[in-house]
Amino acid sequence: MQQLTAAEDFSVEGCRRYLADRGYSVQGSDTHHLVRLGDPTPTQHSLCDGLVGVYSNGLHIGAIFLILGVSFLGTAIPIAGKFFPVLSRYPFVFVIAKTAATGVLLSVSTIHLIHEGAMAFREECMDETLKLYKPAYFLFALVAVLLMQLLDIQLGEIAERWLKAQSTADAAAAAEEASALADEGDAAEQPPQQPQERDGNFVELDAGLTGDAPDVDAAGCDAVVAPAKGVSDDSTPAEKPKRDDCPAALAVNEAPSCPYAHASEHRAESKDDDFAAHGHQHLAVRPPRDMNSIRRVIAAVCMEFGVTLHSVFVGLAVGLTTDAELRPLIVALVFHQMFEGMAMGSRLVDADFHAGLEVVLALVFSVSAPAGMAAATIAVSVSRDAMTGTGFVTLMGVLDSLCGGILLYLAFTLLLGDFVADLKHHCADGRPYRLWKKIGMFVALWIGMGLMALVGNWL
Repeated sequence: MQQLTAAEDFSVEGCRRYLADRGYSVQGSDTHHLVRLGDPTPTQHSLCDGLVGVYSNGLHIGAIFLILGVSFLGTAIPIAGKFFPVLSRYPFVFVIAKTAATGVLLSVSTIHLIHEGAMAFREECMDETLKLYKPAYFLFALVAVLLMQLLDIQLGEIAERWLKAQSTADAAAAAEEASALADEGDAAEQPPQQPQERDGNFVELDAGLTGDAPDVDAAGCDAVVAPAKGVSDDSTPAEKPKRDDCPAALAVNEAPSCPYAHASEHRAESKDDDFAAHGHQHLAVRPPRDMNSIRRVIAAVCMEFGVTLHSVFVGLAVGLTTDAELRPLIVALVFHQMFEGMAMGSRLVDADFHAGLEVVLALVFSVSAPAGMAAATIAVSVSRDAMTGTGFVTLMGVLDSLCGGILLYLAFTLLLGDFVADLKHHCADGRPYRLWKKIGMFVALWIGMGLMALVGNWL
């Protein structure tokens, strides 16, 4: 390094320019800490120090709204696909989206979260106790993986017991309803009566029907006068007798009873009740009816938690950057939130939530990164040293590592479970275009992983 002949004549800013002209950069406030430009060591400021440089609130606020819109757009694209008939006719499109989402999760869990945790554990102000164990970030990630496995198994057992109890209750209710209908039909039936002779004609005394024998039998008259509820009276005159053919019935009772009419009405009402209940269920969260559906719901909820928390940390990190560092990060963050949003939306669609719940979960993810950026911007406007120091760096390192473990478990669960199942279903022998579908699934997996890994160079 070339010696300075008149260093006492240089101001601090002049020294910085002098060193920058010769390929060096000064990190933080310590002028003895020099890093040659182009080295792999990151040139952004350390979380242990306060901000050094220009920080514009307007630029950061504009970035908040930009990231909010991009995050919601990425999440809404897969969800909106359910409402387009063109996409609904091609379910393999959603399989490609799910596969790409699995690749995104692989990169987010390792290159983004666990790597960021490792960088935080290398900070000088990291807690000394945690620095004693050098691979501490991997330890926290593995702890999260094992906790996720325990949670997954416990939730699966609870779901199995719930499904068995629900199935038993449904069977008991169906048997009780069938028994009630049978008892009601038996009570309505009357024993057959012997016909009585009057003036040479036999008169059938049945269910209040008296008088001379009509031209049609009582059952036909009942069918005409009192049709069962829900049965349309659209038969032709040749197929049934007219009301005028039952004078005795009309004279005694305009609506003669029929022992099976009530049962028919009861069945129709029960069916209407079923329809009403079914329609009501669409206004709430539909409970899953099998274990595969429950596992998809669990995976979607866990992914929502991990990805949302990760986005908050990313927002905090981006919000704690100067204007010069923020401009290139905005482009990377746009792609980051777009890819993560599409992955999140694909998993929400696969879980088959109600549309209202899908929108709520999409909004929760969409506001996560902007919320972190807003918190950082407010903190910096109060004090440039607000989010620095040992406590903040330790918290970021531990939570990044834990979230990385959560998403790593989910990524491999989906890679070894859903991906293999979709591959066997859509690419089995005899399926049309099975080879191209298999190639498409692997390409989507690698593209999702590669694009998110590329963004990890900046975030």
